Amino acid sequence: MKRRLIFVKVTPMNLTIPHGGGAGGGAGGDYHTFSQLEDSLSNDTHDTRENGADLSTAFAFNEVAVLQADESVIKVQPQFGTACGPDDVVIFHLTIGDFDSTAYLIDLYSYSSKAAMDEPPYHLGYHYVLPNLLKRSDGNLEVPITCATRHRPMGMMQIGYLLVKPTKCIKLDMALTYTRYWNPKWTGLDVGHRGSGTSFKTKDSVIRENTITSLKNAVEHGADMVEFDVQLSKDLVPVVYHDFMIYVSLKAKGSCKPNDFLELPMRELTLDQLNNLKVYHTQEGRTREERCFHNDDQLEHQPFPSLADVLDAIDQHVGFNIEVKWSQRLKDGTMEEEFEHTIDRNLYVDCILNVVFRKAGDRRVVFSCFDPDICTMLRFKQNRYPVMFLTLGETTKYQKYLDPRGNTIEMAIYNSLAMELLGIVAHTEDLLRDPTKVNLAKSSGLVVFCWGDDNNCKDTIKFLKELGLHAIIYDKMDVLTSKEVKQSVFLLQAKESQNEILKLQALEMGKLWHDNVPVVHKKH
Repeated sequence: MKRRLIFVKVTPMNLTIPHGGGAGGGAGGDYHTFSQLEDSLSNDTHDTRENGADLSTAFAFNEVAVLQADESVIKVQPQFGTACGPDDVVIFHLTIGDFDSTAYLIDLYSYSSKAAMDEPPYHLGYHYVLPNLLKRSDGNLEVPITCATRHRPMGMMQIGYLLVKPTKCIKLDMALTYTRYWNPKWTGLDVGHRGSGTSFKTKDSVIRENTITSLKNAVEHGADMVEFDVQLSKDLVPVVYHDFMIYVSLKAKGSCKPNDFLELPMRELTLDQLNNLKVYHTQEGRTREERCFHNDDQLEHQPFPSLADVLDAIDQHVGFNIEVKWSQRLKDGTMEEEFEHTIDRNLYVDCILNVVFRKAGDRRVVFSCFDPDICTMLRFKQNRYPVMFLTLGETTKYQKYLDPRGNTIEMAIYNSLAMELLGIVAHTEDLLRDPTKVNLAKSSGLVVFCWGDDNNCKDTIKFLKELGLHAIIYDKMDVLTSKEVKQSVFLLQAKESQNEILKLQALEMGKLWHDNVPVVHKKH
């Protein structure tokens, strides 16, 4: 049994079946949710597309993607399931019309080593997952497997799940989408990391990172896009800030004695508290050395600007790479920065999307995140803005995540293809180790950005642009950019479009003038 390859199939089961009005419910029949499992989960309730239901009434679509070469596309499940080896990452993608009335039948199959080519597999076991078990937006279940022949317990199975619920606060239509769009002219873009760069790794920074001033400074020096981090405050306001943890002063401002600080998650303070309390960066709190930045007392130099204020303050022709912060479990079992989110994922993402849809206007916005499930949510909750998967890749600088999808560029590519993302944001350390990974991603139809401390070098930036990367995220735009014209590519494109419109208008006016010129006939 342990040596056999197991095939898994997940089938949505409609718990709500017709009652009354004839054997099939009939016209005008009432619908009830039956309490008896054997009635509500009979084969007659497989009202899915693959079982012949009409497309207009089918309550669910069940598909699957295997994260490996040539398989990383969402497709209809095979009749007897999908092979799930010990190292395989298989994503079952179910679109459900009525979540509260849907259960999930998980069937396990296996082929005998002596079976003929056309011989069906052996049905090993099954399990029903009821909707009341899926209490949060994500989680892990450990469920028993029932033997398909003897109907006795035969083992346990672990299942990870993610629920992507519609975002009610935004209105969507099919009029416009950029989810898979990238202009071929947008290549080698300069992206300001946290605006003008990380301000706590070196002592020569004069502008605080992730502030409106930092973002504006990058724009003034020609940034095509600015990259910044977004997470929620206690009152669910999207705030621009990088670290999950902060230090709060317990005494008067300017006092930095060892016992003057309280470390706590940023999520525990409201936006007003973040703005009114004396808050220190984690680097300041751990070293007990307060950093002083230029004009630190002015509003636009202050940390914790809201995402809404940033969208209002920065020129519309500058693109935004919004990194959605979400802590993950590391491979050693600990949490990233010893911080774990308690807020529901759907609510978290909805709060951010709501602000972007209200405030972004015509701005070019690209979402990104290190958490693959947040990327999936951002992609399937809306159809306007593209999403890119931030990856660690093979690195010696950071701990690997427990989730394998971002630990190699190959897996990141497979996940991005399966979840229909725009592309990946690769770690430059990995690209410098093996530059062929760039073409691997591009040949798959993906857009490639890159991030990392290695980018803070003019020669490296030049090399990465020559490799054909679509964008490079780096610090100190004022020092490292090679641009002669300090304007974003989107502003230049808008000016070109405006010039074309003016030319067309001029031609049209000339034609009208020519048509209206009176013709004088002379007699000889």
